[in-house]
This record gives sequence, C-alpha cells and structure tokens, in this order.
Amino acid sequence: MYSLTRQDAAEKLWVSTRSIDRYIKSGKLRSKKQWKIIYIHAQDIRNLSWAWEDKKPEVIIPKEKTQTYTQSKSHSNEVMDTQSRATLEKIYLDMKSDITKKDQVIQDLSIKLGQAQEIAKNSVSLVEFKKSQFLLEESKWHISNENSQLKDTTLELSQKLKYEKTTNYLLISFCVILLVALGVLWFIKI
Repeated sequence: MYSLTRQDAAEKLWVSTRSIDRYIKSGKLRSKKQWKIIYIHAQDIRNLSWAWEDKKPEVIIPKEKTQTYTQSKSHSNEVMDTQSRATLEKIYLDMKSDITKKDQVIQDLSIKLGQAQEIAKNSVSLVEFKKSQFLLEESKWHISNENSQLKDTTLELSQKLKYEKTTNYLLISFCVILLVALGVLWFIKI
C-alpha cells in the first residue's frame, strides 16, 4: 500500500529525502506518483528498516558539534540508558535540522540553476551578440560615410547652382543692356 510520502519514509529510515530518491531509482523502494507527490510502499520501508536493524549503523558526529554532546560509554551489547538515548535523540534532531537546511539550500540552488538555464536557453549566444554588434557598427560607419558623401554632393551642387545663377544674372543683365542699347539706337534713328 502506497501510503508514505518521501519525507515520512526518510524519517522512518533516518535518511535524507535524497537517499529515498536514490533507493527508488535503484529499485529498493517501490513508488507511485500522484500529481506532484511521490508515495512509497509501506512494506518496502518496513523490509528495509528490518534489514538495517541487523547492521548497526555508525553515528558520525561533526567536529563542531562534539563539544555540545556528552558521549556515553555504553557498549553495543548493553541496553542504552535514558541519558544515552536522549543524547542520540538530540544528535538525530540536530542532524535532521542540518539536513533540512541543506535540502532547502539544494532546492533553492536547483531553482536558481533552472532559471539560469532557462535564461541561457532564451538568450542570444555571445557569438551572435558580437556578430550583431559588429553589423551594427558597420552599418553606422556606412551611414556616416554616405552622410558625408551627401554633404559633399550638396555643397558641390549648391556651388554649381550659385555659379549658374550668377551666370544667368549676367546673361540677363547683358541682354537687358543690349535691348536698351538697341532701343536707344532705334529711337535715335527714327
């Protein structure tokens, strides 16, 4: 019967949820996914915990926490006294909180990694960006080059126009003077 979540299974086996995921992947645990929640078969958890009872797990205490825990001198064959049990429970709770914090950090980093991958997938590659920058600079250069050619052509055309206007004024002035002179000569003849 699929009744335990990953977190419940991890607490029953005294392992992390990542270990549960590894057990599922390796086939040690049967699982069923409903919506986004993964359920573990309860019998598999019982079988796995019974198999581990035969093996005595080693408790590793981090160096920075060894000062806070009192170490009991009980042998593996003797029954644990209440102080030893309390010490082990405190160690378990501290390690569980550390694992929870680390799982949260891993989850946050996974989210950030996914976001970074999505941004990288949707963004333009550096080569394409450099290529577009080069093309943009090249087009700016062509535009400025054509702009200066247009200015030169405009200046040249305005000088030609000025020359033609001056020539036309002189020609018209000459024609007017010639007509006035012909008119005067014709008037004198009559």
